[in-house]
Amino acid sequence: MKGSLLLIVASLVLGVGSFLTPTLAAAESTTSMQKSTGQVTLKPGSPTGPVAPVNPDGSGNPFPGDPLDPGNEGTGSQGQLTLDYVSNLKFKQQQVTGAFIQATATNPRAFVQVSDRRGTGTGWSLLLKPEPLVGQQDATKLTQATLSLGTSYFLPSENSGQVNYPSVVAANALPIGSYSLVAQAQDVPAQPQGVGTWLLRLNTQSAAPTSLNVLASAVTRQQTYQGTLSWLLTDTPQ
Repeated sequence: MKGSLLLIVASLVLGVGSFLTPTLAAAESTTSMQKSTGQVTLKPGSPTGPVAPVNPDGSGNPFPGDPLDPGNEGTGSQGQLTLDYVSNLKFKQQQVTGAFIQATATNPRAFVQVSDRRGTGTGWSLLLKPEPLVGQQDATKLTQATLSLGTSYFLPSENSGQVNYPSVVAANALPIGSYSLVAQAQDVPAQPQGVGTWLLRLNTQSAAPTSLNVLASAVTRQQTYQGTLSWLLTDTPQ
């Protein structure tokens, strides 16, 4: 790139019998612009320590605890793909609808926390198997029941602007005794889903709560029943 600069030099000399007319002089300036590149190969870190549970209100603050799930501070799982927190749910019987007894979860902060720190974006799957409910007095097993997550959705652990959310696949009528795919992050080229830490919110709306539906005829006495919720996180989409 070349440019010219025209300098106008004016000279005025005052004196007896002298008068000098303005003169023009041209001066030339030369500049040059080029571009270079910078290159570096980067790889993600490989953290494997436990990820602390986060407040499910979307604030990104530490988890304050659930008054109906005291002492649950997380799983302490280590690795690059981990289940960091799973709520212990407490249900309350609501009504008998047809042949089924319905009981709804009462936890105000029910959620499941998943962390994917692999840096690959290849996706993952979350499955759930409700185990039979066992009577705490007579060990009666209730197998004719289903679990519904109700209105459930994912939130990022903090407001980081992430847009590639995992998705809830199945939320209702999950059978007792077998695994059901409930959520997944898919391997989408250039748009990896579920990378980082995500919270699957449960029991968020009273109109569609997390609930149990138990065959009424199988309940023959009043007692507390307890069953295990087996959550399984796998490293491939289903």
